[in-house]
Amino acid sequence: MEINKKLHYILIYLYFISCVLHSQNNRNVIDTMANNFQKLANNQSFDNIYLQTSKDIYETEDNLWFKAYILDAQHLIPSQRSKTLYVQLINNETKQAVWEEKYEIENGFVDGHIYIQDSLKTGQYVLAGYSEHSYFKNQKTLYALKKINIVKNIKEKENVAFIKNDTISQFSLFPEGGYLVSDIENKLAFKAINKEGLPVKLSGTLYENNLPLFNIKSVHAGMGSLNFTPKKANTYYIKLSESDKNYQLPEIKSTGKTLGLIASTKDFLSFKISQSKNQKPETIYLRLQTRGVIYSIASAKLKEEVIIKMPLEDVPQGIAEATLFNSDLKPIAERLVYIKLDQKLNIKTILDKSEYKTREKATLKIITTNEDGEPVMAHLGLSVYDKVYQNEFEPKNILTHYQLSTQLKGNIYNPAYYFNEDNKNRYEALNLLLLTQGWRRYVWHEDNLKENNKLRKTILSDSIICKVRLEKIKKQSKIPGHPLVTLFDPESAKEQGTIMADSMGFFTINYEHLKTAEKGYFYLRPLAPKKPKYVIDIKDAPFNTINRNNGTMSTNYPFPKLIEETFKDVRPPLIIADDVNKLNEVVVSAKKKKVFRDKYLSSLVSSLPSPDYVCGYGLLNCVNCITNNQRSKIRKPIDGETYISEDRISSIIYRKNDRIKYTNEELIKKFNLKILKGYYGEREFYQTVYNNETIDDPFPDYRNTVFWKPDIITNSKGVARIEFYCSDINTTFTGTIEGIGGTGLLGAEDFNFKIYKREIK
Repeated sequence: MEINKKLHYILIYLYFISCVLHSQNNRNVIDTMANNFQKLANNQSFDNIYLQTSKDIYETEDNLWFKAYILDAQHLIPSQRSKTLYVQLINNETKQAVWEEKYEIENGFVDGHIYIQDSLKTGQYVLAGYSEHSYFKNQKTLYALKKINIVKNIKEKENVAFIKNDTISQFSLFPEGGYLVSDIENKLAFKAINKEGLPVKLSGTLYENNLPLFNIKSVHAGMGSLNFTPKKANTYYIKLSESDKNYQLPEIKSTGKTLGLIASTKDFLSFKISQSKNQKPETIYLRLQTRGVIYSIASAKLKEEVIIKMPLEDVPQGIAEATLFNSDLKPIAERLVYIKLDQKLNIKTILDKSEYKTREKATLKIITTNEDGEPVMAHLGLSVYDKVYQNEFEPKNILTHYQLSTQLKGNIYNPAYYFNEDNKNRYEALNLLLLTQGWRRYVWHEDNLKENNKLRKTILSDSIICKVRLEKIKKQSKIPGHPLVTLFDPESAKEQGTIMADSMGFFTINYEHLKTAEKGYFYLRPLAPKKPKYVIDIKDAPFNTINRNNGTMSTNYPFPKLIEETFKDVRPPLIIADDVNKLNEVVVSAKKKKVFRDKYLSSLVSSLPSPDYVCGYGLLNCVNCITNNQRSKIRKPIDGETYISEDRISSIIYRKNDRIKYTNEELIKKFNLKILKGYYGEREFYQTVYNNETIDDPFPDYRNTVFWKPDIITNSKGVARIEFYCSDINTTFTGTIEGIGGTGLLGAEDFNFKIYKREIK
């Protein structure tokens, strides 16, 4: 009896040891899975750019204000990687850039401005942004885009969205998890699109062995799903009411495993994993990752079916990928699911009135909170403008860009639908969207990460490489020592800095140099004797690189929602006559023939020897004295003295600088200079302020954008207050506000108000 008791304890001990060893081995497997994937994902460190504009439609001679968000692609927080944003405004028809400038990135944001020249043709344009860590060689898709329309006059505006087309060009079927397995209940999603890639409503019937099994129909945007238990021995097809064609189902495997999502809450995802009855039990693993970050890996012993609950406490909002692995760590099923749809930056706007008089002051209170109503500090961009300049069919905002468009390959139809709380079926619709995308379209899928690691190569830089060299290179000639280069700002004749080149003559202009140029450019000059002559070569052609690379790239931009017909917008009550000069911005420009002079070039002019002379008769630049060989009587004029002019009638006070006529190009060449463009200079949005004295000013106020501020920051209570003054346009105005919270929450909100004509006393 005592021996049996001891044997019992030994067996319990051995069982405990085996469990511990199995648990430890399982832990090692999970750690290996996590580490291998994380190393792969960490090599994908890059930035994701979103562009917010002050409105959607612009007239020529108008100002386009924009804000760029440069966020870390994984964590969606402001990135510090890149310092320079390269911006192009591209004609969508010709694909040619009409504007190219560099802008400084400050703490992950850019406040930018573009002047819409009168010479631009009307039509659709694309604002595009690029940075060193967001734009790469061999990149397949460009996401950092914002479409705008340019018109000569807002009366030309025509809102046109895609026309509904009920002709099905492609009907696709998507088994949940990846494939159908016989004798196990499967979910099968479907999607119909036309030749433009737009959704088509559908209805039809699933047939089993030529007998109708049950009817199907789309739920949202041509998408739907059905649950059924297929059998390997039977034949299946779907016949659509809109088509005479029979669509065969994907191959049905005789044995295998399925992965199905059975519940999604704020706290957990619940998956049911099933396998065929004749398969042996084995250990399976389920991994959950979002934007390349693994948040949990679960393991279980699978016999016929098992339910696994994945915790979501630390998982951020967005698309997550659940991947099922067998005991050999081979991925056998995958599923995309959207996490925490309601976890966003809630932006509440409160105006002190719903209607205002022309030129009246408006006060706006902004409140930013999380999904639980707790205050959140946020960085926001706000524009208030005439609603007629809004494109009601613009499908893109900061939420759809970061959470959907940049996470999935291909263009998504009307992504804003899924974030609109008025759409009661948005959870089901979003689930269908992810079911019909296929996990391989997920940007952060493991295969895509591996491909990117092989192909990705940086082609832009925050720095500019320059070289000092001898103008005439002779055999065995070398640059002695480390040559120096001086920098001069246009606003000062004083040296702004000195850079030492390396032994090969190379030196770097970094972003610190680019942002110090007050006029948007500066001069470089070799600090060397006149003979032998040294020159500077500058390799600064980022936009040439961009243009070449863009030719091999596709663009990702969501489709707008469908409408039944095109329509022309009706202009609000105040219509501005064509012959009225609408003053948007004071632009100071010089006449074409006038020689431009900044302070630095002007100081160089003063150091030049004067080509002027005075003859023995006191005539300035007398031609006769030169032609009659009277050179001995010629002398240099004195600055400030009075002389007889060349016409022999009038007198002139001689000013040396006024008489020296050199073009900028001639001066730059003469003094061995190189001119280098820095960041595009800051522009301040002009805000009109009315008081008792100016409110009755007879000069009309035709501002259609009454407020633009890209750097609103709410306080610790999530509150910011804004004031602006209405213009003379008595119509409906709209406010568009977007931004990011301190914890990476994203949000967007619109509001409207009316302006009516004030009675002038």
